[in-house]
Amino acid sequence: MKFLLQIFGIIVLGHMFSIFLPWYFIALAAFVMGYGLKSKANFVAGFLGVAMLWVLKAWLMDSAGNSDLTERVASIFMLKNKALLFMVMGVVGGLVGGFGALTGALLKKNVETRKI
Repeated sequence: MKFLLQIFGIIVLGHMFSIFLPWYFIALAAFVMGYGLKSKANFVAGFLGVAMLWVLKAWLMDSAGNSDLTERVASIFMLKNKALLFMVMGVVGGLVGGFGALTGALLKKNVETRKI
C-alpha cells in the first residue's frame, strides 16, 4: 500500500512542482516521497511515478497541439516514431525520479540509525 501511495504522491507533488519550478525539481518530489513514505521498492516507485507523469504530460501536450513537432524531435534523435520518443523521455525521467526516491529513503534510514 505504501508503494502505491508513494507513486501517487510523486505524481501529485511532481505535477505541482512542474507548474512553478524547472524540470529537475522532479527529483526533489521523489526525494520527499522517498523520505516520507519509505517503501520496500523506493527506486521502482520513484521510477514509475516520474515516468508515468512525464509520459502522460508529454502525450497530453502532443495531443493538444496540431503540429508535427514531436515527429521532428523524434527524427532528430533518430527514432522511428513519437512513441519511442515518449518511452525515452519516460526512462530518463524515471531514472531521475528513481534515484531521488532512493536517496530520500536512504537518508531516512541513515537518520533513523543515528538516533542521538
